[in-house]
Amino acid sequence: MAQLKVFKAINDPNRNTCIDVFRGIAILSVVLYHFNKILPLGYIGVDLFFVVSGLLIGGILTAEFKNGNKINFPKFFLQRGFKIWPSYYSFLLIGSVLVFFFYRHTDPGEIIPVWQLKCYLFFYRNYTGAPFSWSFNPTWSLCVEEHFYILLPVLYLAIQYFIPQKYQLKTLFVFVLITILAGLMARYFTYTFRGHDRDTYFGTHNRIDALALGVLLNLIITYYGEKIRHFGKSIYIFIAGLLLLIAAIYFQLHFNYEWFEKIYFRTIIPVAFFLMLMGTYYVNLSRLKLIRFIAYYSYNWYLWHALFYICIVRYLGNTIYGLITYLLSTFLVAMAATIFVEEKFLSKRKNVLNKIFNNKEKQLILKPEK
Repeated sequence: MAQLKVFKAINDPNRNTCIDVFRGIAILSVVLYHFNKILPLGYIGVDLFFVVSGLLIGGILTAEFKNGNKINFPKFFLQRGFKIWPSYYSFLLIGSVLVFFFYRHTDPGEIIPVWQLKCYLFFYRNYTGAPFSWSFNPTWSLCVEEHFYILLPVLYLAIQYFIPQKYQLKTLFVFVLITILAGLMARYFTYTFRGHDRDTYFGTHNRIDALALGVLLNLIITYYGEKIRHFGKSIYIFIAGLLLLIAAIYFQLHFNYEWFEKIYFRTIIPVAFFLMLMGTYYVNLSRLKLIRFIAYYSYNWYLWHALFYICIVRYLGNTIYGLITYLLSTFLVAMAATIFVEEKFLSKRKNVLNKIFNNKEKQLILKPEK
């Protein structure tokens, strides 16, 4: 157990413990929600994942931006690909085999139809609508994030190429704020004018504001972090976010207005998480090792957990025994997928990227002038 990379990660003094804790909370809320909705509104963990993802991915790009380096889009995209694609595609492949053996007689709708494979393979499942396979349902949010990995570096590149340097930072802040507002407006127009199709949950344009809030948080921390660190009362920012979260959840559970959930609830929740993360970003939460341990495996747990739910409930029901089996078995699968797939590819990422892009740079240098 001591050789597991998770222990090296959570004991790394340079690792932000706050992000680990929030990621752990996010995965637990989603996994519990998907067990017969045992945690009401637990799906908001996806919003938390989006904010955290925007914070981390924005951090990679902002570091280059701040240092005056041109954003290398292919390198960035492949860097994220080494993290996302191996686990994702192995899940699609192995998961499809398991679903065929588990459910072909009892729940054939869980098998991905051949005509739908391309939308899973090329990350646009969140725009294709029904039929839905519960076992592969979590993939919709991976589509949102993959679109984000394309759009965000394009924004940074456009600002670097077309905006004078002294205005670049202000322009970046403005466009991120516009993106946040655009997410709210997209939900409003989708719900108001789409008639029978009023879904505001899956589309990237309807969820982009949560990711943009994470980018905004990264920009604030990067350029004004010392002010926040020395503010001394950042706990009040966290409390404000927590109160906003509680108020939104109470209103949704108590009144259950469809218009509120589809438009404003999905606006308020990411803002609440934004404030909570800002308020605790510099707080040392290293002692919360269990939830940080869980967070390390969150990506693969998110991918795999839904696939086993139907099978477990069929034999054990929505009971405490079913819940324990569901949590333990799916988490062990997530650990295995992380160790044997994700970590294996990540260990090769640096060398592969260096070979690709260093060779390209050498070719450019050695290329004779015409």
